[in-house]
Amino acid sequence: MKNLTKTVVLVLAIAVVLTGCKQPTQLINDVKAAIETVTTAGADKYAPEELRAVNDDLTKALDEIAAQDKKFFKKFGPAKEMLTALQTKVADLQAALPAKIEAAKNLAIQLQGEAQAAITETTELLKKAPKGKGTAKDLEALKADLEGAETMYTEIQGALDAGDYIGAQDKANAVKAKVAAIADQINAAIAKVKR
Repeated sequence: MKNLTKTVVLVLAIAVVLTGCKQPTQLINDVKAAIETVTTAGADKYAPEELRAVNDDLTKALDEIAAQDKKFFKKFGPAKEMLTALQTKVADLQAALPAKIEAAKNLAIQLQGEAQAAITETTELLKKAPKGKGTAKDLEALKADLEGAETMYTEIQGALDAGDYIGAQDKANAVKAKVAAIADQINAAIAKVKR
């Protein structure tokens, strides 16, 4: 009877140790789902550094779990703490994401306004471009370039309407750069005539 009691106690002790050393599978799945949700919400575009840090932390936690899996006496406590902290970090990112998206939208709208102002200024500058012998082709080329910039400008609003604020920023910056190059050419022609 004594041996049977010792065996039962030993089996129960082993069962307690083994169940206490179980992988935090549910916690891993919860963290992965939260990361997927925040990525789908736009973190990959509007908070890429924070998302990269979150994914790096997940990798570290999974590496810790894999290291513990190789051991006979597993201690998943540190990995659980890492995953719990990561859940908080993902929740913070989720909470901050709308503000980041709004900031990107506001910047895109600001850049759109700057692009429109640059087009307007360059259109007025083009009217002051020197006209004379041999400039007709140059003026037509500059007008065509400016029309191309105006066409690009219309794409900015399309990107804004689609919610692609980073794309709208890129398009607005491209329009501004193109228009600035046209203005530089016009100013150079004006300066050349003044000499």
